[in-house]
Amino acid sequence: MPKIGRFTSDKAKSDFLRIYDAWAQRWPVPSTVVDVETSFGTTHVRKSGSGKGSPILLLPGTSGNGLVWQRFIADFASERVVYTPDVIGWPGRCVQTAPVRDGSDVAKWVVETLDGLGVSRVHLAGNSLGAWMAVMAGVHHSDRLASLTMFEPGGATFTKPEWSLLLKFLAAGLRPTPERMRKLNAWLTPRAQLTDEEFAMVMAAVKFRSGMPWDRVLTDDELAAVTAPTLVLFGAHTVVSDPERGAARAREHIPSVDVQIYPGVGHDLLWANQDEVIPRFLEFADKHDRIGK
Repeated sequence: MPKIGRFTSDKAKSDFLRIYDAWAQRWPVPSTVVDVETSFGTTHVRKSGSGKGSPILLLPGTSGNGLVWQRFIADFASERVVYTPDVIGWPGRCVQTAPVRDGSDVAKWVVETLDGLGVSRVHLAGNSLGAWMAVMAGVHHSDRLASLTMFEPGGATFTKPEWSLLLKFLAAGLRPTPERMRKLNAWLTPRAQLTDEEFAMVMAAVKFRSGMPWDRVLTDDELAAVTAPTLVLFGAHTVVSDPERGAARAREHIPSVDVQIYPGVGHDLLWANQDEVIPRFLEFADKHDRIGK
């Protein structure tokens, strides 16, 4: 049954927001924030950078928020405006007031956020579960996307996830001790070494009950509906999916797609290979910029 995202207590909320606000103060580039009204509640968005091309909008991985992009934002915003929203129904500074029921609602939330920002078209990119949210926007509203990029898409985007993956998340979620969460992170993204502040936010976020649906495998018809130029980047050693099978489905069904599998890295693709992955994305955005066309 669809739910409204919420913290388990007022104390859990205040503890999380204290950590969030302290981290936000360390944002490394000049930025402004705005709260955008949507059908699902208020979305908190940070705007960084400047430039004449279509802006970028970045969606984080599972239960993340816009601050997750802090270590990457200087590169992403080097020549473009970049929007880094918190995700409605996940822990952050959004205020959810209506349930997000399915992928079409996710797409509606993305588009209404763009409308509230006064943005007609973006280069939309997401990491992990954020990649699934991004591709749902592509399924339903490719006309609003100058391009679509998926960084290491989550395990249920192209193929059904293995039961072992689901069990690992379930085990950590049932009793999310610091030891278990560190172990899960080391297995999932071994080269994404979290700072003490980042890990404190992870632990504070486990006291939030999600109001965002989980990803599900896209059908052939849904993939075919993604008409925006699409870039899909996998880590060859990812533990969340079979990158070869995912790449094959993307190439077979998405009309305009560029797929790359990076050797020697896994689900920590962005953290382990930042100097290659972000320039690859920015080159793709430059190639498909439709400003003035």
